[in-house]
Amino acid sequence: MISLLPVFFPVLTGLYMLKAQIKDRKGREKYVFYTLLATLVFTCVTNFAFYDTQLTFARFAAGIEISFHIDSVAVLFSTIFSAVWCLVAVFSMEYMKHEGEENRFFAYFIASLGGLIGVAYADNLATLYLFFEMMSLLSYVLVVHSRTNESLLAGRKYIYYSLFGASLGLIGIFYFYSAGWNTAFTAGGVVPAGTDSTALSVMTVLAVIGFGCKCGMFPLHAWLPTAHPQAPAPASSVLSGLITKAGVIAIIRIVYFTVGADNLRGTAAQTVLLLLSVVTIFMGSMLAYKEKLLKKRLAYSTVSQVSYVIFGLMLLNEAGVTGALLQVVFHALAKNVLFLTAGAFIYKTGKTMVADLYAMGKSMPKTFICFTVAGLSLVGVPMTAGFVSKWYLALGALQTGSGVIGFVGISVIMVSALLTAGYLVSVTAKVFFAKRSDEVQQTFEPNSYMLVPLAVLTAFIIIFGVFPAPVISFVSQIAQSIM
Repeated sequence: MISLLPVFFPVLTGLYMLKAQIKDRKGREKYVFYTLLATLVFTCVTNFAFYDTQLTFARFAAGIEISFHIDSVAVLFSTIFSAVWCLVAVFSMEYMKHEGEENRFFAYFIASLGGLIGVAYADNLATLYLFFEMMSLLSYVLVVHSRTNESLLAGRKYIYYSLFGASLGLIGIFYFYSAGWNTAFTAGGVVPAGTDSTALSVMTVLAVIGFGCKCGMFPLHAWLPTAHPQAPAPASSVLSGLITKAGVIAIIRIVYFTVGADNLRGTAAQTVLLLLSVVTIFMGSMLAYKEKLLKKRLAYSTVSQVSYVIFGLMLLNEAGVTGALLQVVFHALAKNVLFLTAGAFIYKTGKTMVADLYAMGKSMPKTFICFTVAGLSLVGVPMTAGFVSKWYLALGALQTGSGVIGFVGISVIMVSALLTAGYLVSVTAKVFFAKRSDEVQQTFEPNSYMLVPLAVLTAFIIIFGVFPAPVISFVSQIAQSIM
C-alpha cells in the first residue's frame, strides 16, 4: 500500500482542504507546498523502490480489478506530473490572490494530481478508465473556478466532451473484455499476433479518438480553446501541459499494451489515426495563428503540439515513439512556461489580448525572455528541447513502412513550425522591439513566487536542448521495450 501514496495522498490531502478551510494565507501556502513536495518525494521513492511491482487494490465480479503497476511509462509520466505540478503550485500562491476562493482551488488542484498519477500507474483498462474519469471530474472544478456564466459554460463543455470521449474509450474497453483477452497491460499487447479483424480496427480507432479527446485531438478538440481562457492561468497551465497527457497515456496503453503495434501496422486503423493527427496538427496551428486572445491562442497551440505526440505514436516504429515521448516531456515544459507567462502578464496588467503584449519587454524583460525560449522550443529551434523531439519524429516518419502519410506528416510538421513561429516568435519580436504611444516605461516584473518557477522550467528547456542524451536514452529504452 505504500506504493500507492503518490495516488491517494494528494487526493485525500487535497480534499481535506475543503473541510479545513485554512484562513491563514501563510499556513495555506505551507500546506500546499509541503503536500505537493511530499507527493513528489513519494513518487520518486515509489518509482525507484517499487519499480516493476504490481499491486491489486480491489477485485470485483467478472474478473474486474483495480490494480497498479510501476513500469517505465508510469515512471516517466508520474515524475513529470509531480515535478511540474510543484512548480505551478508555487506560481499559483501569488496568482490566486486576485482570483479568490483559494482553499477550493488548491483542494482540487492537489487532488487532480493524484487522479493523474493514478492514470499513469494503472495496470489495466478498468483502472485506467476509473482514474481517467476521476481526474476529469476533479479538474472540472478548476475550469469553473470563477463561477461566471462564461466559465460555467466552458466547464460544461469540458466535462461533456470528457465524458463523451471516455465513453467512446469505454466501448473499446467493453470490446476487449468481451473478446476474452487479458486486459492487464502487457508490453507488445495482449491481442494474439496476426489477429485480423474489422471490429478490432474499429474499436481501436474509437478508443483512441475517445481518449484522444483529452489531448485535443480532432474531432473532439473544441473543449480545449473554450476551457483554457476561462480557467485561472495555473489551471490552464496544467490542463494544457499535463492533463492533456492523460489522453496520451491511454493511447499508449491501448495501442502498445493491449492491441499491439504488430496488429495495427499497415492497417486502416493506423492510416485513419495518422490522418486525424496530421489534420489536428495543421488545424491547431492555423487557428492559433489567427487567434487574437492570448490564452486562446496558446490553447489552439496545444491542440497542434500534442497531436505531434499522437502522430509519433501511430507511426508504430521506435524512432516515432521516441520522438513522441520526448515531445511529451518538452511540450510539458514549454507550454507551462507559456501559460504561466500569460498568467503573470494578466496578473500585472489585467490585459488579455495578444496585441497588449507589444512593447511589454521593457517592463517585464525576465518574464518575456522565458516566453521567448518556450516559443522557440515549440518551433523546434536547435539548442532548445523542442528541436530534439521534432528531429526524432521526422526520423520516424522517414522510416520504411511509413508510406505517403509519413511524408505528408513531415510536410505538415514543417508548415506547423512556420505557423508556430508566426504566432509566437513574431509576437516576441514585437514584445521587445515594438513602439506604442502608451508604452509603459517602468519595470513591474512579478515577484519570486512567479519568476522562480518560470526560470526553472525555462532552464530545463535549454538544458535538455543542449544535453538531451540522458532523456533520449531513457525514452529510447521505453520505445524499445513496448514495440
